[in-house]
Amino acid sequence: MKSLLSVVLVSVVGGVAVSVRPVGAAEQLALRPVAPNIVAPGNEEFAGPPADPSTLKALVAEALAQNPDLLALQEGLTAARTWPEQAKALPDPMLSALYVNDGWSPSLGERDMTTLGFMGSQTLPWPGKRSLREEIAARDTVPPAERLERQRLSVAAGVRRSFWSLVLAEESLGVLREQEEVWKEAEGVARARYAVGQGAQQDVLRAQIEITRFEQLRAEQEAGIEARLAELSRLVGRDVGRDAASGVLLALRPEPRALAALQAEAEATLPELRAGAAGVDRERLSIDLARRDFKPDFIVQAGYMNRAGLDPMWQAGVGVTLPVFRGRRHVAVAEAEARRRAAALSVEAVRAQVRFRTRERVAQLRAAERMATVYADGLIPQARLSYEASIASYQAGKVPFLTVLEALSTLYRDRIDHLRLLAAHERIKVSLAEASLEATSETPSGGAVGASMGSAAAGAAGGMSGGVSSAEPASQGSMSGAMGK
Repeated sequence: MKSLLSVVLVSVVGGVAVSVRPVGAAEQLALRPVAPNIVAPGNEEFAGPPADPSTLKALVAEALAQNPDLLALQEGLTAARTWPEQAKALPDPMLSALYVNDGWSPSLGERDMTTLGFMGSQTLPWPGKRSLREEIAARDTVPPAERLERQRLSVAAGVRRSFWSLVLAEESLGVLREQEEVWKEAEGVARARYAVGQGAQQDVLRAQIEITRFEQLRAEQEAGIEARLAELSRLVGRDVGRDAASGVLLALRPEPRALAALQAEAEATLPELRAGAAGVDRERLSIDLARRDFKPDFIVQAGYMNRAGLDPMWQAGVGVTLPVFRGRRHVAVAEAEARRRAAALSVEAVRAQVRFRTRERVAQLRAAERMATVYADGLIPQARLSYEASIASYQAGKVPFLTVLEALSTLYRDRIDHLRLLAAHERIKVSLAEASLEATSETPSGGAVGASMGSAAAGAAGGMSGGVSSAEPASQGSMSGAMGK
């Protein structure tokens, strides 16, 4: 049923032509305005990164509280925190029993030299060795703690990536439904023209083929949604339903902070830097311990000797180790010094890596923000006008149905590409918060823009593979795979 809304079309090719016609309800839905929701970076109202939706915050909190990988690492950290106490403990004492007999026959209590003795000894390290071992063990607990923190960041990032991929899949499915309705109206136009002898039967059949194709595309999108829900369920530790992303829409939320602030935050967040700094300190303590190994350890001894009916005997003594083999100790000091230098250089390498990754991601963010503006303010509105002009011209018998296919293909490809770009923008921000040293796979590409111009005709001629089905950037069939990245 046609509404009272009329659309005025203006063509700048070969003059100005005005066409007024009613627009169907489904077509109005498909051609609704896209709100870019853009705020320029550096706007004063932004004091920090844009806040996540409340449902996403709740999922992250759940994952951090009950993710099995985190719980396992927490138990490992609990075990590691016992290391300092073990390292500072004294060596176990030694207790021995000794029977000395004077003569061949047992003579305890009969001869002076026959004794039953009990001896105890305790090794006492040189002062300072035990405290150094305790401090080194304390530094050894830092890597497990930072591995736990890295896993926390990774789990939170995994939940956020899956969430935004789920939102992308749901919105893409919505666009697919809208396109199906528009195709049904286009099929009605082709059928009406064919009925009065102004159109070809091939146009009607072609529109029906594209309507049938939506079942395949819908199945692919549903599979992508289920995959994202399965991933969220694994991370959160419970079954997550489709209502997790209910009411959340993709919109451009620019990152307001400058590169320097983001780099400083990444360095403060990075667990690998803290673990590296603890490693440098550990090797410094190891140098001190290796030097103290030149000092001897002491051994104290005490003994009691029973002689039965004769008077008992006792003894006490002190022993000392002789560190005479000094070559290996010099080598140990040299090894510890080399390890300290290596640890310090590793820290600088990690710092340089995180600054590089942060700069790379900020460049990707800025590119995504500019490209999203181009889509929202330029490509999509222009594609809508192009479709309106083509359907009006087809109704007037001025262009073939292939032109309508091409225009509709371009419009929906641009809409899907725009959604993918917004989702990629969110995932790049997730990588910034995660402070990962790995490469980000969400690099925005201008290929989708070029594909809108260069492959529209090929997409239309190929069976509407350039419509919603062209989101990767030229096929909707591969879009569900892109959501899993």
